[in-house]
Amino acid sequence: MTRPAVLALASALLLGCADTNAPPPAPLELLLVVNRQSNSLTIVSVDREDSPTTVGLGGTGGAPTSVAAREGIAVVPQGQADAVAVVDLIARRLIQRIALPPGSGATGAAMVSDSVAYIANPGLNTISQVNVFTGDTAEVAVGISPQGFAIARGRLFVLNGNLDDTGEPVGPSWITVINPATNGLAPGTDSIPLTGPGNAAFATVGGDGLLYIVNRGGTMPAEGRLSVVDPLERTEVASFAGLGLLPGDLASDGQSRIFVSSFTEGLLEFDTDSNAVVRGEAEGIDIPSNAGVAVDSEGRVYAIEAGGCVAGDPGVAHVLDRELVEIDRITLGRCSSAAIVVRIGLEVVDTL
Repeated sequence: MTRPAVLALASALLLGCADTNAPPPAPLELLLVVNRQSNSLTIVSVDREDSPTTVGLGGTGGAPTSVAAREGIAVVPQGQADAVAVVDLIARRLIQRIALPPGSGATGAAMVSDSVAYIANPGLNTISQVNVFTGDTAEVAVGISPQGFAIARGRLFVLNGNLDDTGEPVGPSWITVINPATNGLAPGTDSIPLTGPGNAAFATVGGDGLLYIVNRGGTMPAEGRLSVVDPLERTEVASFAGLGLLPGDLASDGQSRIFVSSFTEGLLEFDTDSNAVVRGEAEGIDIPSNAGVAVDSEGRVYAIEAGGCVAGDPGVAHVLDRELVEIDRITLGRCSSAAIVVRIGLEVVDTL
């Protein structure tokens, strides 16, 4: 074989190896936003390769304020409609609505596997384990007014708001720790007290593995706080004031930044490296009626403006870069609120 032929063969073999070992395509990444007034879920690819799709959630009386997702499935609690809507994110359609116990007031949501979700029932002081495909449910008693969840180290952390019948906190909140494998209280420490005014409602896992929890407080005075909880030791390790009046949902960038939405203050920020509120009350990024926040894998922040909650005045997702400069806007539905970003593996896209 001539030298050029040998080189050509070697090059072909190298190219073949390079193709074989090429990194897999990036997962599909979707922004999900619930729209309370229109009882719908807006779905949009973060790369903006397609137009936003808004999926109606069916039934009557639904007023969603939270969403959870895992791979290609999303669950949306329906509030006073006492149900949870299950959405296929690839086909972008409603799969089914699953009834929850009457009076549940379904609020927070979490997905612990591809088929099992948990829904908080603040009206009953329980949570519901829900199989999103079969519709089977099972209830677990927790604390007073459960409103949200965090998932860490194989455990489900339930945020007990500790509210009275008018929605005002009657004292500090606490966390109930659940083992999803047994659908019961986790062995060891199963209750974590939190500092502050109560009304714990939202949580996220920071890049450091700790839980960051918003204690909203009452309608007056402005006393929102951020609790930091070690999910391994199951104890609160810090608590920070400065979030103002009734702060909302929060999201981590997966590193050192925690963003907190605020209807009155705009977009707030906490830094986990310096352990400080770096944008607190009266210092937020100006996002009108900021009702939710999410962050994608590129560090883009989606700050949700609720809008006027009437026809013709939809919500808006303000897309901010890492410097918190607005670079885009996405039109949403009526009265937009909670938002998350979900990553879906291509193998799931191919099978759904």
